[in-house]
Amino acid sequence: MSKQIKYEDAALVYAKIMTHHGNAQFEDTDVQQFWRELDDAVNANDAWDAVEEFYGSHPGTDWMRSGDVNILTKRMRAKRVPENTEIERLMDRAGIDSDHATAYRRKLVHDTGQGVPLDQAHAIAVEASQRLVIEAPKPKPKTRPVRHFIGGQAKAGDMRLEDMIGGAA
Repeated sequence: MSKQIKYEDAALVYAKIMTHHGNAQFEDTDVQQFWRELDDAVNANDAWDAVEEFYGSHPGTDWMRSGDVNILTKRMRAKRVPENTEIERLMDRAGIDSDHATAYRRKLVHDTGQGVPLDQAHAIAVEASQRLVIEAPKPKPKTRPVRHFIGGQAKAGDMRLEDMIGGAA
């Protein structure tokens, strides 16, 4: 999976963290390390909100790290995901059967977690569940194995014994 948050956005989040510590100076390598340590699911809006939440509830001496951003954004996503009973109700309303339920549920949970409004995420998930049906592969026709003999190529059983061992048989 590729990163949700772009490097430039991670740099802005990192700079915001540094403002809480007297505009502490930082190097590009610091930002690169911060960005690499962020979970792939972290998006810029959630990271920005995580910084505000962290410094709104911690003493000024605590430093926020990438792990703190990961934890707080994961909690934010979890709060936005509807309860299982709500997901079941939405699936019943849309007529989602058991063959399409997994694709629907995955898309709905992902999109609501990323901040997509429930009605919109539901519509997207219904569409995704219908087009993600995977058919079983069709069996390939069986072919007879081809055996290679010194005298040329022939299918097993097509040659006479005399041809295989010579005229002595």
